[in-house]
Amino acid sequence: MKLEPRNKRLVLEVVKKEEEKKEELFFAGSTKRPDNVAYRVVDRADDCTISIAIGQIVLVEGNMVEEAKFGENTFLTCKENFVIGLLKD
Repeated sequence: MKLEPRNKRLVLEVVKKEEEKKEELFFAGSTKRPDNVAYRVVDRADDCTISIAIGQIVLVEGNMVEEAKFGENTFLTCKENFVIGLLKD
């Protein structure tokens, strides 16, 4: 099954699986922030205004990616404004 994004959303896949993280708690006012994560763009909504092509690698704020679940499918999505930038060699 494929998710066709709408509302300025990107569908993403993790470029490199992160090593299993220990559980962490974040409290209001804490200076600890989740790490930024590299993702490959799988699809993008037609109304996206930033120049990102399918297949490009982007750096996204770690806590801004959402899981959209439907049946046995899980999709990673984020709004385009949470993309920090493109990663290039």
